[in-house]
Amino acid sequence: MISRRWFWLVYGTILVAATVGGTEFVASFLAPPWPARDLRPVSAEALRERISSAFIDMPQLVPVYNDWGMRDRPRSFTRPADVKFRSVLVGDSFLEGLMLTSTMPSRVEKLWRNGGHADMEAINLGVTATGPRQYYYRIRDVVTPLKPDVIVAVVYAGNDFVSTALEPYSLPPWIAELPMPSVLGMVAPRTAWLLVNRFGLSELGRGNRAIPDEFALLNAWARKPPAERLDYFVRHMRTHYYPNVDEATVREILSRGGDRLWTAFRPRPADREFVQGWLLGSMIDWETGKWEVPGNAEEADQRSAPMVEETLTWLQGANKLAKDMGARLVVALAPSGVVDPDYVEFWRPWSRYFSYNLSSDARHRRLAGELNKRGLAVVDLRDSLDGVAGTYRLTDGHWTEKGTDIVAQRLARELMDLRRQLNVNGPRKGL
Repeated sequence: MISRRWFWLVYGTILVAATVGGTEFVASFLAPPWPARDLRPVSAEALRERISSAFIDMPQLVPVYNDWGMRDRPRSFTRPADVKFRSVLVGDSFLEGLMLTSTMPSRVEKLWRNGGHADMEAINLGVTATGPRQYYYRIRDVVTPLKPDVIVAVVYAGNDFVSTALEPYSLPPWIAELPMPSVLGMVAPRTAWLLVNRFGLSELGRGNRAIPDEFALLNAWARKPPAERLDYFVRHMRTHYYPNVDEATVREILSRGGDRLWTAFRPRPADREFVQGWLLGSMIDWETGKWEVPGNAEEADQRSAPMVEETLTWLQGANKLAKDMGARLVVALAPSGVVDPDYVEFWRPWSRYFSYNLSSDARHRRLAGELNKRGLAVVDLRDSLDGVAGTYRLTDGHWTEKGTDIVAQRLARELMDLRRQLNVNGPRKGL
């Protein structure tokens, strides 16, 4: 009996190992190579193809990705001989800049070059639909071998607060979006990437509904005459998002402010806005919601504590990672659109939906205070953007070309000052 049990145990182990090995071999032909698979859950080629079809009449917005799958110029892990100061910027769509002609980090480098400092790097590791958990592991697994002088973690108040704290010794899940640890990821990273990609298990995959040609349809309908345009959107949202919300309610929400919502999507030479399903869905969700929301900044501040402490643990962990590699971590706090007067005015008819910005801004302020208390280096971008009109896209809430330029100028100055403080003139000994 004992020998039979040992037989099945050994046989089962060999079978599992062979299966995992076989799937990993097959996945090696489908998953991108490292570090691309640790950086984004969708291949750069697939993403570019999707974006190219959306921007068919605006080819200048089609992004170019390097072999790491980043929207950046080609980079190397070995520091080039002519680079004396290396910074790495980690963040989400605010760094990837999909609706922009160029990314914020590329503008930082351009400002340095124009000022006679071509020996400075601002490597872009911005990936859409990621947050502090991914930032931490991205720094641990990808930034560490880059041996930077400074790491900039760009934290967006709108959606970068998390409810799960960093617990280094907790058991990993069976599968997770890379570079976050998982059981499968430790033994078969290519298989883990492929499964997350195919089954939409990443934050990007979970945040977007698989509705065929939705983007193209929505933006085509936006160009229809006002008399028939609304009918298309109401029917679409009730069919695919909220079948249990009555038609009159959906129609009323989307028609508030007269033509205000739809004029935002008119073609323009720069900062063109696009209709997106998640945006309309979120508006309906919040405007029909029954939960209590803050009515002003004071009420928002009273409720801002949740998720601040949890988010802080990931940034403190990132700070320790930076110290361990001999680098300096800088947390750049990006506020929500509440700082832009145009953005605030645009969303006035949808007060419940806008209230999320009040909560985000309150958490932003609280996090800034907590980071300063703990001695972490903070660049509060609210100081540069507050009260400046035209810095945020009205609908998706990302920086406009103007807003991106303002942030790039601020970070270029801050990093130049930090270089002088650190007296960095090339790779440090031991790195």
